[in-house]
Amino acid sequence: MNVHSDNPGKRAAERWYLVYTPIWGAVSAAVMVTGLAERMSDAAFMVYGVGLWLGALVPPYFLRAAEDRGRPAASLYHSKFQLWMFVFAFLGNYWTEYFYQILHMQYGFATTWNVNDVPLFLYFVTVAYFTTYGTLLNMAYRFLARRLDADAVWMRRLAFVGACCAVAFLETALNANPFIERLFCYDDLPFMLWFGTLMYGCWFLIAAPFWFPIDETPDTVTPWRDVAGGVLAAFMLVIVYNETMLHVVAPWFTTVEYGAVGMGNFGTSCLPAR
Repeated sequence: MNVHSDNPGKRAAERWYLVYTPIWGAVSAAVMVTGLAERMSDAAFMVYGVGLWLGALVPPYFLRAAEDRGRPAASLYHSKFQLWMFVFAFLGNYWTEYFYQILHMQYGFATTWNVNDVPLFLYFVTVAYFTTYGTLLNMAYRFLARRLDADAVWMRRLAFVGACCAVAFLETALNANPFIERLFCYDDLPFMLWFGTLMYGCWFLIAAPFWFPIDETPDTVTPWRDVAGGVLAAFMLVIVYNETMLHVVAPWFTTVEYGAVGMGNFGTSCLPAR
């Protein structure tokens, strides 16, 4: 079953994103698991974070589809998608407090270059991560759309919910592991694995309908105003959803720690003592 876009330019960009995924994964594992991140300076973290994003950003301009050669960079799907994910990742990191307050997530990075209590380098790292997540969900959506007929619309929607949650669970399971517990942890991992997966997965479920249509067919040229407007609209919906989870849903399942900022805010931290 073909899971790639019919648009050659979009297809070429997504192929690079998939090729790059194990590369950024290996680099991140080397930085986090080996203990290197416990000795890095703010500048070194920024080289790592920005470098990881540039690996996703730069090569597709040189690995274009034949149909895209000679076109201005600003007209390419790759440019539009990267802007979308850049803005979404930055907004998502800036408003990470929902993960602190509801899921009791804590960072242990010894960084001083922080923005709204989030290490600045993570803003750039997240763009690379979200590039992969967005591509995988695009492929899942196409697979479901092409595999299930129009009469199975609810089955297709439910399956896509599962795909969004699977991506969220995979990130949580890979990051919340004992090898990096000095840098990143949850005080209740089982709770995070089920409730956090649903919460985080809904971010993608809300946002995907805004990014998926960008230049999806050869005849589609998504205007930049729609790209910018789409990501801002998507994140506004995410904020509304997060506020609903914070004040209405989460208190039924956990202790909401209002005002938590990510490290040692509410009793005993899950981070081991240094």
